[in-house]
Amino acid sequence: MKRASWLVAGLLLAQPALAAEPSAKGQAAPAAAKAPVVSVPKLVTVGPAITETVFALGMGEKVVGVDDTSLALAVARGRPRVGYLRALSSESLLALGAGWLLATDEAGPPGVLEQLRTGGMEVVILPNKPTVEAARLRIRTLAEKLGRMAEGDAVIASLEKDLKRAEARASVKPAKPTRVLALYARGANALMVAGSETATNELIRLAGAVNAVSGYSGHKPLTAEAAVLAAPDIIMLPASTLTALGGEQGLRAVPGLSQVKGWKVVPIDDVHFMSLGPQLGKAVHLLQDGMGLPTRDET
Repeated sequence: MKRASWLVAGLLLAQPALAAEPSAKGQAAPAAAKAPVVSVPKLVTVGPAITETVFALGMGEKVVGVDDTSLALAVARGRPRVGYLRALSSESLLALGAGWLLATDEAGPPGVLEQLRTGGMEVVILPNKPTVEAARLRIRTLAEKLGRMAEGDAVIASLEKDLKRAEARASVKPAKPTRVLALYARGANALMVAGSETATNELIRLAGAVNAVSGYSGHKPLTAEAAVLAAPDIIMLPASTLTALGGEQGLRAVPGLSQVKGWKVVPIDDVHFMSLGPQLGKAVHLLQDGMGLPTRDET
């Protein structure tokens, strides 16, 4: 009787091990599904948001051409240029032998895009709205298109972490909101001011500051009167614009700005004046550093 009990107990203890073994026919447990392999041809990227994202996804080696605005990114310099994003040429693009054109919705003219499609190039157009959600969607869409879903998840996770930290820093409210004037140079002696519905307006909002101008969207020329009325605490501008003006000393000599006292300069990368890319969170933190906000861990 005892012998029979021992046999039953032994069989019960062995059941998990037996279940884990292959069946008698030698069939192994089913393997986890793998992500489909995507064959990516040569790429042309148009618009800094697209170009920055493609490089962030680890596909920079496939890029054989970029538009002029993408040259604001250090990683894109040295790639063949295809011209201004709104004035592309089908001949020069097709000559690069690229299979895909990845572009924001500013790309054109429409007739050229149609010629590219007729010539056998796949044209992928993505929106360039200046919102965080549009940036997330762009990263996800490009990651899926390029077969880099894991890399896309990592890029988004890094962006979300930076933005969460920025939100914690922005929760420290000053006695009065910090007023930020966003300027960039369009040609010689032509400074433009960023209003609402711009990449820099969203950056300013995420930092917990306010745009020093209101009442219009897009960009308008800076006038001396507008500079005085803006009464900025901070002037944010591309590093290239600050250099072209002769540094901070040259900026302080600009009509209107010379009459406003007490503002600080925060230079950021040129690309953040054109689009919201994977490095948006880091640009927000740079502005928050200029605002003097304390560093806080995300919660």
